[in-house]
Amino acid sequence: MKEQETLPVYTIGIAAKLLGVCPATLRLWETKGIIKPSRIGKNRFYSKRDIDRLEYVKCLLQKRKINVAGVKEILDSNFCWDLKECSEKARNTCPVYLRHQKIVREQAHPITW
Repeated sequence: MKEQETLPVYTIGIAAKLLGVCPATLRLWETKGIIKPSRIGKNRFYSKRDIDRLEYVKCLLQKRKINVAGVKEILDSNFCWDLKECSEKARNTCPVYLRHQKIVREQAHPITW
């Protein structure tokens, strides 16, 4: 992963605007353990990686209608390909992995009708 993706550069206000939510929502998600932004003093800062994760969280909550506890469980789960340390070649022929990748791509670029 590129180091730039993990640099905490977005304030809570900017992160909220990027995600289309209010800052209170981000504070609630932090309280629920969904995200742990970096802190400098009392201020929260989010990285590009955090923003990507929160876009996925927002989709799970709003489009998939999964509650916060369910989202937390999904985010905390380990994938079989990580546990088994599958090679890239094995992953690219695995139907479960391929389905997961398709869902992740759809989350990042949802189809709008």
